[in-house]
Amino acid sequence: MKTRSGDATFDLNLAPILDIIVSIVPLLLLSIAFVQVKMIDTTVPQVVAEAAQRANDKSPTVVTLKVSKAKGFTFEVAKDGAAGTPVEVPNKNNAWDMEGLHHAAFALKEKNAEVFRVDLSPDADVNLNELVIVMDKLRRTPEAKKVAFVDPASGQKVETELMFPNVLFANVIGN
Repeated sequence: MKTRSGDATFDLNLAPILDIIVSIVPLLLLSIAFVQVKMIDTTVPQVVAEAAQRANDKSPTVVTLKVSKAKGFTFEVAKDGAAGTPVEVPNKNNAWDMEGLHHAAFALKEKNAEVFRVDLSPDADVNLNELVIVMDKLRRTPEAKKVAFVDPASGQKVETELMFPNVLFANVIGN
């Protein structure tokens, strides 16, 4: 038997593929309208960023903030490996004392002007939204007060409203 080359032709039905494309494209366009990206502005002045980088590289002082829903906040400062007296900010009326945290962080920053990093150690029951609020309180000084430090590169005194712009999570894996 001989076959002819004309018998091998057939019609391709593209209707199902076009139906899928016609229904997916509007769905994708609609979903893009509801997606919003949120950002936290973390710009730091160059002098402060350079001082923070130098301090992170060789600072003998480590500041740790323990965050607990039950106990409140506890600052621990270790200088040259020796732990100092912890500063506690207990809860008020079964809620965090955010103003107390802000003022305790400012007092700690005035004593340790060369430190720009805080190691944040939250308990497992503290959620991310609450941690962002805590980090916002640690970032800037209260009531637009200024903190002064000496820039090692220029030897000039620099004043800034930033307290702890660098946050490191100390217990990412957990206790």
